[in-house]
Amino acid sequence: MFTDKMVYFKLEILSKSMGKNYFLKVFFLCFSFFLQAQEIQLAPSGNKISDWEHVISQVQNSKSDLSSLKNFLNPLKSRNSKSDIIIYDALLASSYATHFDKVNDKSDYYYKKSISNAKKFNNASLDIWVNLHYADYLYNYRQMTSALPVFISVIDKIEQLNPNDLLFPAESFTKIGFFMGTIGDNVEAIKYLEKAHQFAKPRSSEYAKISDNLGLYFFKIGDLKKAKKHFEEAANIAKSIEDELRYAKALGNLALIYERNWDFAKAVALVKEDIEISERNKSDQNTMYAYTLLTRLLIANNQIAEAKESAEKANEIAKSKSYFKINELEILKLRLSIFNKEQKGDDELAIRRRIGILEDSLNKTDGVLPLNQANWLVQKRKYQQDIELAEKKLSSESFWKNVIFIIAGFLILSVVLILVNAKRREKKKKQQMENKIIAYENAKLRNEQKLLEARRTLDAQINFLKEKTVQIQKLHTEIKHIKESTSSNSEKEQGKLDEILKSHLMTEENWLSFKREFKKEYGSFLESLEETFPEITDSNLRVILLQKLGFTNAEISGLLGITIDAVKKSKQRLKHKLGDKSDLLFDMIASSED
Repeated sequence: MFTDKMVYFKLEILSKSMGKNYFLKVFFLCFSFFLQAQEIQLAPSGNKISDWEHVISQVQNSKSDLSSLKNFLNPLKSRNSKSDIIIYDALLASSYATHFDKVNDKSDYYYKKSISNAKKFNNASLDIWVNLHYADYLYNYRQMTSALPVFISVIDKIEQLNPNDLLFPAESFTKIGFFMGTIGDNVEAIKYLEKAHQFAKPRSSEYAKISDNLGLYFFKIGDLKKAKKHFEEAANIAKSIEDELRYAKALGNLALIYERNWDFAKAVALVKEDIEISERNKSDQNTMYAYTLLTRLLIANNQIAEAKESAEKANEIAKSKSYFKINELEILKLRLSIFNKEQKGDDELAIRRRIGILEDSLNKTDGVLPLNQANWLVQKRKYQQDIELAEKKLSSESFWKNVIFIIAGFLILSVVLILVNAKRREKKKKQQMENKIIAYENAKLRNEQKLLEARRTLDAQINFLKEKTVQIQKLHTEIKHIKESTSSNSEKEQGKLDEILKSHLMTEENWLSFKREFKKEYGSFLESLEETFPEITDSNLRVILLQKLGFTNAEISGLLGITIDAVKKSKQRLKHKLGDKSDLLFDMIASSED
């Protein structure tokens, strides 16, 4: 006896053999399409979870387009079963979301219709599955504020239900874990993903996915040992079952461990392998994540040209989808870091404007503010649940009710006092910082005034530069503290200190004045230097003269506005360039004679 698939295959061959007999060809193709639409295998109508999972899995595993999928779902709709209609509407909503690749009216309509019917149907398992599907749809397209109440509702219901009565318990716990992690509650994310692990099939793509994300959240809470263990587990499983994309993602996440351990070469190698696999599998999102991580690693490793190229590739993907805005924002901030490293700012203004636009937009969807707000609401919900539990236990005695009200009032009062004190501290801190900035500016003016009043001798120049190095070191320390601060004024304060810091650096005018005074005191040294070592550049000369006068590497780096490592490398490169003559140069520098 022929199955539907066998009949469809024979009809397709027959239609091809008909040549230009269009009427018969159309007839057979339509008939074959009808058979294809009936491929969904329906279990007997009922309320069994296994039956529902069987139907849902068939649809989710289908690779059909929207039109074909509607026909594929028709047998489900045609049965006069409330549960089948609920599942039909939810799956159709999901199909529209995949088709439009964004939040859309069709998906909203069918999800809400399915949720409404599920509520009336009064089956907790189906109700949770439908609501969780809707919450995940909002989450995937970055509607975090809208997704939050749905997720909270689902979590409340799941906690009252035996996990064995859930549809796809591993998938359900995974979705909740991802959401909790996204809003910053990493401990709760780990809790739900560990539950998901218990129900996932071992050595499956789903198990590898959960392991990979468990590693990510352990990494975020600073447990690198467990993080690495889960990343490696995910990579090994994915490789053994030939799940290339999950393997690529696990490699990219493993790179985070090596980045934290300052092993940039190994981290870059892993991310490049991630990119190669992701691009081959046409996974834009994972490719974008990997290029973003690669950019950060290359910047940290001072490979600026490669970082610039990587950032451009990541940004190209980020701009292709409206729900990648938060990724585009991260990439743009990395590009600003590149500009700072290059000391070029051709596109800096345009990038800063785009960052402002994105931050304003993300404050309504999935930026820092909505995510923090979501996290706060979840914590508030937990607190309210604790209060409600206490009220239930103490409801028989009015005395304890009054105690709860007093405690609540005390807590509110405490919060108000904490906020007021925090505001005062912030104001005081701001005032202190403004005073420090004024003090630094006054110190700078005093130093410059001293130089003008003093005779322009080399000793005056040296004293002037020594005082500058002290101020520069203090400014670096202050800027570092501001970067670590969470103050709302930190960016403005840092900008002011950066301006003062730049004014302390050795300008071209200061350098020429310094060189002129140096020549008066050490004329023969300078003449010998220029005659013996014509290959010495102006930048080399600055380091040599400052070293001759006893300035340390740290002081030289501060005055020239470069890192200590850059000073050391400059000396090393000069030594390499001079070859055998380098010893002569350093003997001349060390000599106390003119």
